[in-house]
Amino acid sequence: MKQIVIFSGTTEGRKLSELLSAQGIRHMVCVATDCGAEVMEENDTADIHVGRMDMGQMTQLIKNMGEPSKSLVIDATHPYAVEATANIKSAAGSLCCRYIRVVRERCKDLTEGAFVYDDISACARHIDGTSGNILLTTGSKELAEYCGSVSDATKKRTYVRVLPTLESIELCRAQGIETDHIIAMQGPFGEGLNEAIIRQCDIKHLITKDSGAAGGMDDKVRAAKSTKAKIHVIARPTDEDGMSVTDVFSLITGKESGGKEICITLAGIGMGSESTMTAAFMEEVRGCDMLFGAGRLIENLSCPRKYALYRPGDIIQVLERESAGHVLIVFSGDSGFYSGAQAVINALKSWRSDVRLKVLPGISSISYLASKLEVSYEDAILYSLHGRNTEKNLSDLTGKVRHNKKVFSLVSDAGDVRKIAKRLIDACIDCRIFAGARLSGADESIRELTPENALSFDEEGCVTILIENRVPSKHLLVPVKKDSDFLRSDVPMTKECVRHESIIRLGLREGDIFYDIGGGTGSVAIEASSLDESLEVYTFEKEAGAADLIRQNIAKLGVYNVTVIEKDALKALTDMPKPDCVFIGGSGGRLHQIIDMIHSKGSGIRFVINAVSLETMEEVRKLSDRYEVSEEEAVMIQVNDIKHIGSHHMMKSQNPVWVFSFVI
Repeated sequence: MKQIVIFSGTTEGRKLSELLSAQGIRHMVCVATDCGAEVMEENDTADIHVGRMDMGQMTQLIKNMGEPSKSLVIDATHPYAVEATANIKSAAGSLCCRYIRVVRERCKDLTEGAFVYDDISACARHIDGTSGNILLTTGSKELAEYCGSVSDATKKRTYVRVLPTLESIELCRAQGIETDHIIAMQGPFGEGLNEAIIRQCDIKHLITKDSGAAGGMDDKVRAAKSTKAKIHVIARPTDEDGMSVTDVFSLITGKESGGKEICITLAGIGMGSESTMTAAFMEEVRGCDMLFGAGRLIENLSCPRKYALYRPGDIIQVLERESAGHVLIVFSGDSGFYSGAQAVINALKSWRSDVRLKVLPGISSISYLASKLEVSYEDAILYSLHGRNTEKNLSDLTGKVRHNKKVFSLVSDAGDVRKIAKRLIDACIDCRIFAGARLSGADESIRELTPENALSFDEEGCVTILIENRVPSKHLLVPVKKDSDFLRSDVPMTKECVRHESIIRLGLREGDIFYDIGGGTGSVAIEASSLDESLEVYTFEKEAGAADLIRQNIAKLGVYNVTVIEKDALKALTDMPKPDCVFIGGSGGRLHQIIDMIHSKGSGIRFVINAVSLETMEEVRKLSDRYEVSEEEAVMIQVNDIKHIGSHHMMKSQNPVWVFSFVI
């Protein structure tokens, strides 16, 4: 039998030790700190060595274990522990031991909008030019380098999450981090706790290493997404070759899988009453030895171990510390219809490649309500407001009702029904509402309401509604806005014909991120945003009066996928995600600087620029000397309005406008 030493301090090291212990295979685990030792399981087969070691001390430890040539040295240290890995390799090489590196998978859910840096100093220099609170989750080792690269003002808005050790806390204090900005906790953390910390501390920027799913990276990313905090990632220092924990286990034992197989079923429970639970669901309940789900869903289900948890990170933390053969995760309604099942599936696949997954559908409240009303839903629009009743979502639902005969919607409670009714009345939509509360329960309620009646709807519990529009409006095939649609005041506005042509040349696609630089009245941003609700539109306007006018136009025209950035564009662009398309109607004489800043975010961005003056035209012409420009086009538009003057109709010309479009 080989002498096995695992240099650990990570989830992978702990998992490998537990797998070897379960097979009765003796080994030693080396961790640097007491915190690392506390999460390890010391038993008859696993000896724990605590303390930091240099290369010489590592070499001596391996020698003391027995014959070095028969030793297997496993490096399961952190991906960023470059010095430790170099020392372990050198120690193993000097004794002719076999060396194996356990490599952690990278984060699979990192968004394109994330900022990535080579090191903590580069990140700190960028962060210093931003605004808003910062959560630093890279640990205490990099803290001095971070603090040395930022201003005192930035340090004051920085929250630091470190291990709960005196050494870590003293390092924070030595760097001037305020006591109430030190979060001393042992990880990894689930998505829920990450999100709670971000919201509690009003975090706008989250700084992390790419520590992979095992290090909680995926949960950080999901929490940042849900709170709209910007993600700043310190790239891994090297791309390493190595093996997974299960591969190392198989190499040592000759077995295909590391330990007991785990089977996980994700199932829809229906509406909660036993009568709407499928036979397949009940069979899963009887066969499971661990059960997860929201408290209200699982309170009447029997299982030896029940956990009122539904977030992926929280579930995985339990699975990490407790063994289970058959796990059931419960979702309300149907697992495939506006449930959290897909997020959990993705997280479980990232966590373990050998997990066996099964998904069971349930009876959704939509199909149940349709059957009760004796109507079909094959020709209906399905939309959920449950847990996401923002102004934009309410506007989207109203738009769907305006243009469709039947719209089913899941809503959180009676308050949502009242908000929807108010929107329908304001939009003058002739419709009726069928509202089902506590569906399938003994006190089930299904009521037919006019929008006016629905203003006082007060049923308790979750609600599902059907809205029937008696006379749906037809969609405009070319959904353009007229100048008269906008409030204007004395703020400059891109005129109707020029605006339409400019938006056409942007070539917007579903889900695009679009910048409108120099918003004015917001006419370009608002008309573009109304083309599709999936567009993410940002309009930059530094003048307070104009920015307020844009907000008024957004409310007037009911488009809620437009974000007003009331700030100088050059200053605001630093923290913005890479756009797909950019319209520049006004640059304040800084066209090249603005395009330089946007281009620094990446290539393949389509620009459309309106130019009236000869100077702006010349600036645009020079862009081809600075960049590799493609798909370059230009058109000059001259618009003449007909005006009534006495008994005559006279032509009144507007300034000619050049519309330039290109990709760089």
